[in-house]
Amino acid sequence: MTDKPIIGIDVSKNWLDIAIAGGKGADRLPNTAEAIGAFVDRFATIGLVAFEPTGGYERCLRQVLQSRGIDFVRVHPNELIGYRRARGLKAKTDALDAVLIASFARDELIGRPRHNSAYPDEVLQALCARRRQLVDLLQAERCRRQLADAAVHESIDTMIAALEAGLANIGQRIEERIEVNPELLARSRLLQSFKGVGPVTAMTLIADLPELGACSAKQIASLVGLAPITRQSGKISYAAHVGRGRPSVRRVLFNVARTGILYNPVLRDFYTRLVQTNRRPGKVALTAVMRKTIVILNAMATQNSAWSQQTP
Repeated sequence: MTDKPIIGIDVSKNWLDIAIAGGKGADRLPNTAEAIGAFVDRFATIGLVAFEPTGGYERCLRQVLQSRGIDFVRVHPNELIGYRRARGLKAKTDALDAVLIASFARDELIGRPRHNSAYPDEVLQALCARRRQLVDLLQAERCRRQLADAAVHESIDTMIAALEAGLANIGQRIEERIEVNPELLARSRLLQSFKGVGPVTAMTLIADLPELGACSAKQIASLVGLAPITRQSGKISYAAHVGRGRPSVRRVLFNVARTGILYNPVLRDFYTRLVQTNRRPGKVALTAVMRKTIVILNAMATQNSAWSQQTP
């Protein structure tokens, strides 16, 4: 337990409902940097700020907290749902949600290990997200052209050219963003030392998985959504499956795994053993290769060492 205030915040588009653990009720502030800064400056120190991610509306709050070096945690909605049910609470308002988050932070988060050094580069993250959008749009236009009437080919070709130009521009900006930051550049080169990881995979991991190197093997696999989820009750056992996590990271890991089973000796031998010796279906084995890949990359980042076949 800490004597410093523990703050819970319910985030919405236009305002924030803010509650202090052990206090009464919640205050409402505009969701602006000025209002948030004025509020946190009222305290000499703050033990922890907890909030639930809300579609990007928490960005301003996160930036203010980061700029002031205030410890914060983004709470997963499922944790709050479980905590609410455990306390038998049924009423739900923005103010009550803020109080609930503050209580949850005090009861559950204070003693939990955190990796708050793992903040993403938000500009790089936005550029990578935009690149994925352009790739998807470009693929859609190319598929559309195959079935379209010749009368609209010119229009589609114009759109394809514009998307290709935009994609090249975004790619250049991502490269520049990484190259001007020695830490990001070193991380990119480190990741690309692993056979199968190229520039796109490296930039995606840097942008969307800043926790890489700060977590255990099990934690990083769970973050990505590659940790098996088991279900068993009585005599009934359901097949384990993977899911949730960060789809953008799984997407690039899938491509790394497909390349790795052909050209990376460690991944190739692992995949062959799963398929031929253990009789695993190809897709199950490929998912296991993805998990092994992220575990190896996590170990490389933890040790800050280039890949070798001895890396766990």
